[in-house]
Amino acid sequence: MRINRVLILGIDALEYDLVEKWDLRNLKQEEYGKTELPLLPNQEPATVIIWPCFITGKIPKEMGFSTIHVFPQPIQRVVEVAYPRVRKYLIDYNAKDITEKKKGKQSYLDKFANWLNKIGLTHPPSKSDIISDTLFDTIPNSIHFHVPVYDNDAFPAYRKKVVDAIENPAHRPILEIQCLQEFKQRTKEVFEWLERKDEWDLFMQYFFVLDAVQHVFYNNPKKIAKFYIMFDEFVGKVRERIDDDTLLLIVSDHGQKKGIHTNYGFYSVNKPLGLKNPKLIDFRWIIEELIGR
Repeated sequence: MRINRVLILGIDALEYDLVEKWDLRNLKQEEYGKTELPLLPNQEPATVIIWPCFITGKIPKEMGFSTIHVFPQPIQRVVEVAYPRVRKYLIDYNAKDITEKKKGKQSYLDKFANWLNKIGLTHPPSKSDIISDTLFDTIPNSIHFHVPVYDNDAFPAYRKKVVDAIENPAHRPILEIQCLQEFKQRTKEVFEWLERKDEWDLFMQYFFVLDAVQHVFYNNPKKIAKFYIMFDEFVGKVRERIDDDTLLLIVSDHGQKKGIHTNYGFYSVNKPLGLKNPKLIDFRWIIEELIGR
C-alpha cells in the first residue's frame, strides 16, 4: 500500500455507538472501531490532555502533563498523584447525564482551579508544556489547524460557553449558531488545503462542534443527529477529492453519551490497516511508518 500523504480529521467527542446506530457510512470508511485512550485511574478523558497524547504518541506523563491545569514543579508532581483521588471524591461517576453530574461537587473543583489560576499558581496547558516531539515535528511538510494546546486553540473559551448553555437554556440557540459557523469555517479550510495538496504530507484539522452540541443538547437526539449527518456528508465530499495515495484518518479523543465523556475513542481509515481496538497513541507511529519518516 502506497501512502504519500495523510489527512487527519480530529472530531472531538465522535461517538462510536451513534455512528453505528445511524449507519453513517462515510464516517465508518473501510475500517473503523473504538480506540483505547491513555487514561489514569479515575481520569475522565479531557480534550487538553488526550489530543496532545495523540500527536505525541505518548502517555500523559511522558507527553508533559496529566491534569487540565498545569502547576510549576514540584507542585505538579504532587497534584498528578492527588488529582485522581480528589476527582473520585468530587465527581459522581454514576451520574446518568451531564445535568445530574454537574449537581455534584464538580463546581467546587472548578472554582478552586479558577482561584489558583487568578493568583498565578496554575495555568491552562500550552504548547510549551508538551515536552515530547510530535507528528508535526517529525514530518516537515505538516499543516495543522486548531489542534488543542499545540495550536493554542480557543477551547477554554468554548468550555465556558458550553457550561453557560447547559445551565441556561436561553444561551443554547446562540451556541448552536456558533457551532454551525465553526463547522462552516473549518470545513472550508479543509477544502482550501485539499486544493493545495502538493504543499503538505500531513494535514490535520480539529473540530470542537460535536463535543459542544452533545453536552448542551444531550437529551435532544434529533439535534445531535443533525450534526452527525453534517459531518458524514462533509467526509463524503472529502473522500471524493482525495487521491488514492492519501490516507484519511478520522479520529476522536473520546465519545459522549448523555453529555458525559465515554472512556474510549473512535477511529476510521479509508484503507485497511488491520487494526483492532488500537491505542490512540499508536497512530503517531503508524502514520510515520506509512509515509516513511
